[in-house]
Amino acid sequence: MKTITLLALGFLAISSIARGSGAADLIRLYEEEVLAHDLYVALGKVHPEIMPLRNIPRSELMHRKAMAAVLKADGIPLPKPPAGRRFVSAGLDETFATWLAEGIKSEAAACRVGVRLEDHDIADLRKAQLDFPAHKDVFARLEAASNNHLRAFHRNLMARGGAYTPEALPAADLKAILDGTKSRGPAPCGAATRR
Repeated sequence: MKTITLLALGFLAISSIARGSGAADLIRLYEEEVLAHDLYVALGKVHPEIMPLRNIPRSELMHRKAMAAVLKADGIPLPKPPAGRRFVSAGLDETFATWLAEGIKSEAAACRVGVRLEDHDIADLRKAQLDFPAHKDVFARLEAASNNHLRAFHRNLMARGGAYTPEALPAADLKAILDGTKSRGPAPCGAATRR
């Protein structure tokens, strides 16, 4: 009986650790949508002539609402960054600062930052569909919208004589996205499914 009790306690501890890790991953996905919105708004103030920087922030707000619904469905409170930080997830403050500094240099640089952000976002959303199957439909819709964003930024980058080498996605996947047509938009607010 003692062995069964110890095994049960060990399983509960592992489950708790897994849930904690899952919560951190979902919070990071939420904060990545916040980062995208805030970065595009900031870059749009410097480069107002870049159409995606004018249009896509509205979509990123919808993405953030969809991710907030996922967090709520899993009983995870919205993150509250400590004073002096924008994010609770490790590395996102640095990423925001680096990409902002890069993007303000030129229109082509701003478009490249947009492609880069969407490249990483799509890779993370694909992983999330596997890691969180209860929410895979939400993540698939967010990925489809991010595909559209990537294509828009890439078109603008090419029009400004820029180039991009994929960082997160395999080159063949990036090419398939760029060769694709418009995808379905983001999940409506509150579209998260319950586990």
